[in-house]
Amino acid sequence: MDRILLSTRAARDLRRLGPGPELDRIEAGLQRLSAGDPNLDIKPVTGSAPWLRLRVGDWRILYRPAGDEILVARIIHRSDLQQAIRTLE
Repeated sequence: MDRILLSTRAARDLRRLGPGPELDRIEAGLQRLSAGDPNLDIKPVTGSAPWLRLRVGDWRILYRPAGDEILVARIIHRSDLQQAIRTLE
């Protein structure tokens, strides 16, 4: 099981969602990611290796592996994906 680390921006993205079904789905997706569930919709971010994207409904989780941890950079709506990719370090 990998440990999930949220960047400052990812934590802010989660707070902006507020309570509700979308937040519950995203938290479940993060738990499945940390557990290594093989049935996740994960793809590499084109042109931004080593970043990966996890799709959870209309939301995207941008992350990268960092040793035995997973660094989550952003949690964004799919409409904001391209803009968020440009801001990745």
